[in-house]
Amino acid sequence: MDILIITETFDVLKDFISQLELEENLGQNYARFKYQNQSIDILISGYGGSMSTYEYAKAIGKFKYDLVLQFGQCYSLKDQIEKNQMVCIIDDYFGDIGIGEESNFASVFDLQQRNKNEVPFKNEILENDTLIPEVFSGFRKVSGITCNAIPTSLNSIANAYIKNYPDVISREGANLLYICQKENVKLIQLFYVLENIENAQFKITPDEQMIKLVTEKIDEVLNESVMLT
Repeated sequence: MDILIITETFDVLKDFISQLELEENLGQNYARFKYQNQSIDILISGYGGSMSTYEYAKAIGKFKYDLVLQFGQCYSLKDQIEKNQMVCIIDDYFGDIGIGEESNFASVFDLQQRNKNEVPFKNEILENDTLIPEVFSGFRKVSGITCNAIPTSLNSIANAYIKNYPDVISREGANLLYICQKENVKLIQLFYVLENIENAQFKITPDEQMIKLVTEKIDEVLNESVMLT
């Protein structure tokens, strides 16, 4: 099974990578490692919508992966989504591709510049139909919205928010989901909730708790992911 693991920063996977044997450098911040009795590829995509999306597309276009596993970072949009937990994003959409802001925002779909139901969209939403193995039952399933800039108030994305009332917001989620759906690649997105959006500016990088949680879960997730083939 060919697996690609993606995260924005090396720190998230540093403890896991330290246990692996390097097999081959595949590019900048992109390498193949020996894991148990198989090889896995790891891509450190960096931050920034267009820049990281380029790295996603290049890697997924280079090899035909059976599964992409993303460990990302997000912010809570609802009180019931508490910080310092890992959630599984099962649908996502672009919240800032359009014209205007706040209550005057209109997406490219609203403006009829794109069809709301063009593949892979369903009424503007990207739904991840990858079968979730039993191991993921421990992660809360959430809806996401993706914006290049994380606001510090829900009012800043008011018109975009009411399209699907998402639980979390990230800068990367829908970008990778769109590519994987266009390329027919299975994707699991596990995102760590850093903070609520009102406090987003105070928590912009992964903390030790996220690193510890990823390190604890990654073996279990990788072993269970074999069920997807």
